[in-house]
Amino acid sequence: MSDTIAAIATPIGEGGISIIRCSGSGALTVAQKIFYTSTGNSVNELSSHRVHYGSIYDPKKNKYIDEVILTWFKGPKSYTGEDVIEISAHGGGFVSSRILGLVLEYGARPAEPGEFTRRAFMNGRIDLSQAEAVADVISASSDKALQAAIMQLKGHLSKQVNTLYERLLSLLSQVEAAIDFPEEGLDFQKREISITELQHVYREINTLVSSYRQGRIFREGASVAFIGKPNVGKSSLLNALLQEDRAIVTPHPGTTRDTIEEKMRIRDIHINIIDSAGLRNHPESVEEEGIKRTLVAIENADLNLVIFDRSQPLDNNDDLVCKEVRDKPILVIINKCDLLENWSMDTLKKKIKTDSPMFISVKEQSGLDTIIDAIYNHIVDTKTSSETTFISRERHRAHLVEALVSLEKTIESFEQQLSEEFIAIDLGIAMNHLAAILGKSIEDELLDQIFNAFCIGK
Repeated sequence: MSDTIAAIATPIGEGGISIIRCSGSGALTVAQKIFYTSTGNSVNELSSHRVHYGSIYDPKKNKYIDEVILTWFKGPKSYTGEDVIEISAHGGGFVSSRILGLVLEYGARPAEPGEFTRRAFMNGRIDLSQAEAVADVISASSDKALQAAIMQLKGHLSKQVNTLYERLLSLLSQVEAAIDFPEEGLDFQKREISITELQHVYREINTLVSSYRQGRIFREGASVAFIGKPNVGKSSLLNALLQEDRAIVTPHPGTTRDTIEEKMRIRDIHINIIDSAGLRNHPESVEEEGIKRTLVAIENADLNLVIFDRSQPLDNNDDLVCKEVRDKPILVIINKCDLLENWSMDTLKKKIKTDSPMFISVKEQSGLDTIIDAIYNHIVDTKTSSETTFISRERHRAHLVEALVSLEKTIESFEQQLSEEFIAIDLGIAMNHLAAILGKSIEDELLDQIFNAFCIGK
């Protein structure tokens, strides 16, 4: 990482300013060649971590390119841990490209996606979970997503995982000492105490694993599927919640032949709404494919809104709906309550488990706020503290689950009075999985995969 990299750090296009970022041992040398202050001072005389006004100058063409603000961050007190210069120029694709061209001409090379953050990780400025949080902050689409990402960026997850790692390391040191010095008569920790400590660590890791569902919803949004037989009002409800005619609505069954996905925000979270094809027995051939996709939506949804039409008799299609959503997270919606009732709730409760169904009329625009509140309360645990640590990435969840498996084997080995060699192996595996979350031990291929998902310039 001795070379110097550069990139435009702001989005391409016209704007108030554009920022060209340069990092590496040659960053200051690049600035010396193309930046001149309004008073004629050289860059060598400029102070680190200060903002300086001046101009970008093309020495070969003897032309001024733009009036800019240059900030110099002397390493290691910079984002990457290296010398960094940031040039704030007037916004616009042409001027920023000209300045970047000069930076590249005088000693830098183009940065790869995520390379600035990767250098911050490699130089010990942040660990890997914090690096991933940088990408999550950039891509956050709701307040909850942003709050969770900021907490991870500040090191809340890192601190907790590091603490668990150190506790296991203390146990491992006891075990390895017993292996290395079996005849020395040293006073090692009793196995009962070690088992108790392992159980405490296990519970804390399990709590982190349990936080994944909520963390994933904060980061990616919740998937909410509208389920019901044809013509119960699924598409009408979608249009009403979105306040636009997104789905085609007709009185003919089977109008929706495919799943329709739309996004909306409920308070401080992001929602992916899926309007599905109506479930019914003996569908037409074209409609059948849409029903297959509906079944996939039911399986993958964080919440299924199961909709019934109060004005029409319950039939075998409603039975099919109740069968498919059994054991799935559901909210029951009774639509068309502006019309005469055709069946009783006691009849419905024999088909589907529901304690608090919601009665609405999409046509009359009544009860919609109740649905919005119910969706939010179902997918967001309002009892959690704002300081609660969530995991939101499958990579973290997978490593934590594997750590739990190894800890189970470790506890079992202790309880069965197996030799310390067996215990040390499983304990070491659990520690390696915790270390991988922080990037203490990780393959270059995985680093490439993580940082290539970043935008260039970050």
